[in-house]
Amino acid sequence: TAAVGTMRAAMSGGGSEAVPRVSVCIVTGRRIPMLHECLESVEAQIDAPSFEVLVVSDGDEDVADAVRQHFPDARIGFVASALPGAARNLLVERARGELLLFLDDDATLRPDALQRLDQLATSHPEADVFGGPNDTPPGGSRFQAVQGAVLASLMGSGPVRRRYGAHPATHADERFFILCNLAVRRSVMVPFATELVCAEENAVLAELAADGVVMYYDPELVAYHERRPTLRGFLSQMHKYGRGRGQVIARRPRELRPSFVAPSALLAFLVVLPALVALAGPVAALPLLGYVGAVGLNAVWIAGTLRAAWAVPVAATLTVLLHLWYGAGVVRGVLAPRRSAAAPALEWRDQSAPLELPATAS
Repeated sequence: TAAVGTMRAAMSGGGSEAVPRVSVCIVTGRRIPMLHECLESVEAQIDAPSFEVLVVSDGDEDVADAVRQHFPDARIGFVASALPGAARNLLVERARGELLLFLDDDATLRPDALQRLDQLATSHPEADVFGGPNDTPPGGSRFQAVQGAVLASLMGSGPVRRRYGAHPATHADERFFILCNLAVRRSVMVPFATELVCAEENAVLAELAADGVVMYYDPELVAYHERRPTLRGFLSQMHKYGRGRGQVIARRPRELRPSFVAPSALLAFLVVLPALVALAGPVAALPLLGYVGAVGLNAVWIAGTLRAAWAVPVAATLTVLLHLWYGAGVVRGVLAPRRSAAAPALEWRDQSAPLELPATAS
């Protein structure tokens, strides 16, 4: 398409100026304290390759001053009313690095993250996409710790659990990666879908996979991703994740996997269960008993890993609610009308520091 062609042309580089190895691309808005922590983690990188920082704010004009406290030369822009994918496209168009590292403003890096990414890209020239787990940050609340453990469990998030905990290094597919800790070689990058409310990385990775792009997952390429502090925030996040996945399924039905719609199937089963029991008797509820048993065993396992018996009911409750809210989100994403990818047109308002030219003799 014309949009893809324009994006590829913008990312082709050019000129004799040396390009940085990594472009760190961050979308932010109205979360200045978290943004400071994110940028501090980028500042703290040890033995890092050359890198640049690009930040776009989706509504907070105070971001520029915050970013310049850490990186005076960062590329900073402001764009109003943009979904995350559209905002990230503006960063990608301006990035010069060989590797595009996407971070969320509520994520922080380990001090060796950029060094590790550089090593992976060198030692795996066959791969063009790299990523690793987003772990629960140390020092969070007990609720956040259980939340992270649920997300990292097989019962909690199924095959995408690798995004939330360390697993063996391997060539991978989009189920292994999440956008708060994802790197893509600029030479293969394609535009993010502009109409998706979430899961825009899944759409990009599916497109790259269709083009034969190789992906590599490494458990040492770690980012720490802030977990939601309240139950309401957690449920909202899970519904948004599900809605984004549903939109991706609607865009590319052939990418559908049974695990992606299993939570929606559970939701549908619960809706029709009273009718099934009325028709077939209590035997119709046996699958639900099996599900409850699996949830309970998973909750006990989580409590054991956390060494906290109190975590059993919390983990069990979060697992069930995760499935129901995510499942509802998938249904909404598949059925609800999508926003037009062509509107509105976005304009980058540059908020980078002005270039200071040396004084000339009169």
